[in-house]
Amino acid sequence: MFGKKQPAPEPNANVLVITGDLNMNYQIIDSVFAMDHHKEGWLSGADPGKAFGGVRAQLREKAIAAGGNAVINCAFEYRVSVDTSGLFGSKQVMEIFAYGTVVKTM
Repeated sequence: MFGKKQPAPEPNANVLVITGDLNMNYQIIDSVFAMDHHKEGWLSGADPGKAFGGVRAQLREKAIAAGGNAVINCAFEYRVSVDTSGLFGSKQVMEIFAYGTVVKTM
């Protein structure tokens, strides 16, 4: 009936991106690194959730490209910087960096 529209599932959501280990057998494939950012808008601040979502999506894509189906032992770091290149003054930028180990579960 009438209700709030559900968000679309995240692409490649079946690829795990976790900060710990897996409790199953797996083969280590490679290590990966990703970086994303979100800039302060006209009427909104820099959104760390959007930057985090972007970096997770990149890790998933890199895992698939390497032949894996999970990224384990991920570490995430962030920094807040200022972009002064705009015409209307400086804008706050939230940057998130991440790395992890791509694995293929058995």
